[in-house]
Amino acid sequence: MYELITNRGDIRSDLLETVRCFLPDATASADMINFTYVKSGAVTFFVSVNEKNYVFSYSDHRCANPIERSRHDLFINKSALYRALSDYFGKRLPWGSLTGIRPTRLATRYLENGERQENIARRLQDEYFVSSAKAELTARIVREQQKTVGDRMSVSCNGLSDAQKHLANLYVHIPFCPTRCTYCSFVSEGIEKKKWLLSPYVHALIEEIKLTKEWISRAGKRIFSVYIGGGTPTVLDATLLRMVLDAAYEKHTEYTCEAGRPDTIDEEKTAVMSECGVNRISINPQTLHDTTLQKIGRAHNTQQFFEAYAMAQKYGFVKNVDLIAGLEGETEKDFCYTLDHVIGLQPENITVHTLCVKRGSHNATAETERNNHTATMVEYSATALPANGYAPYYLYRQKQMTDNLENIGWTRPDFLCVNNITVMEEMLDVYACGAGAISKAIVPGRIRRLSNPKDVLLYLQQFEERMEKKEAFFRNDFDE
Repeated sequence: MYELITNRGDIRSDLLETVRCFLPDATASADMINFTYVKSGAVTFFVSVNEKNYVFSYSDHRCANPIERSRHDLFINKSALYRALSDYFGKRLPWGSLTGIRPTRLATRYLENGERQENIARRLQDEYFVSSAKAELTARIVREQQKTVGDRMSVSCNGLSDAQKHLANLYVHIPFCPTRCTYCSFVSEGIEKKKWLLSPYVHALIEEIKLTKEWISRAGKRIFSVYIGGGTPTVLDATLLRMVLDAAYEKHTEYTCEAGRPDTIDEEKTAVMSECGVNRISINPQTLHDTTLQKIGRAHNTQQFFEAYAMAQKYGFVKNVDLIAGLEGETEKDFCYTLDHVIGLQPENITVHTLCVKRGSHNATAETERNNHTATMVEYSATALPANGYAPYYLYRQKQMTDNLENIGWTRPDFLCVNNITVMEEMLDVYACGAGAISKAIVPGRIRRLSNPKDVLLYLQQFEERMEKKEAFFRNDFDE
């Protein structure tokens, strides 16, 4: 078990994230790391890793803006620790000293501060030790985003753009799934034992959607995109699904419904989604190998994915297909087979996720064997997708990701999903409805959050009280 001793207890969790990138398996290591911060004129760091000593000095950042000072402080602390660990273990990480989930946010900040687009990748390499491939990827994604939602790219310390003041995203959560996947830590209710909850949940959810739309209108905002997520929204029968989709519908918006489990999609539900104005759906096989699907707890098979995809094609939806690199037991050849066959279908969007060992998932508790081919799988996707006309348009990272990698959304020209960009980059307010849904209010310099109860019964029992808090939250007088 490694141990980190530091006089910077205020940022200890951030420093530990850097350590975990080098030592993902704490039980297999016995490393002692001492990290000492000394400020006297310049800022000096003394780092000791198993008695090997390092000294690094950085200039102090005298910016008057407290947010910028805090960012610089964290940057130099993590940079010094990364440099010591990189030297000691003799390796560089693909994302360098970056441990945050949105590398594109940093690139956008460079642009806001006057940096030229062509210099973004080089700065990421020089300042954060990001590999050239990941730095170029980040710069390219920011270019794609700027082309579509450039005026909503981020919140700066100086205030909000006009678009941010007048637009909002609507998110609706369906916290039920047919089965629980081995890699999943989301709170969701298994559908077989919880069917009796579906109708009361949907009726409460519709009431929340109606109230939320009133609050959005009262705030002088327009709904920019609508997203029905989960869980698996298509576990609802066609009648309940229609009720939710009708309530959430908004004219002239991008309207997405996750239909991620192919075994929950049929002709009737597909027709309902089309009739209710949905224009984008996700169908997520994760892999095209039935043996793996059984291992990871999916209830569908490969043939069901192709049948569901054909129905989505028939109704003219823009389609996203999710795949996971690094699933247990899969080889690089297995992943390439899946990706090549999905590319052959030419869906408008393909998202390549890196397997993440999340706390609370079966994989974490069962100590599932780590896949050693994940990096080469991701590298293959980064070559094969552009070669077939796809461009990367959003990227995010999570803690405990295999090989410290990332999730990337790829799009064919002109089919970029603006909800994915604005939500992942936290550009617009999110009015979220349903059990476990998290609303977000963008304010200069930070993001305020309000969560609904995760437990469905608690959500129903506390409904009126929670709606009062939510209304107050978006009036900006909620006491956090």
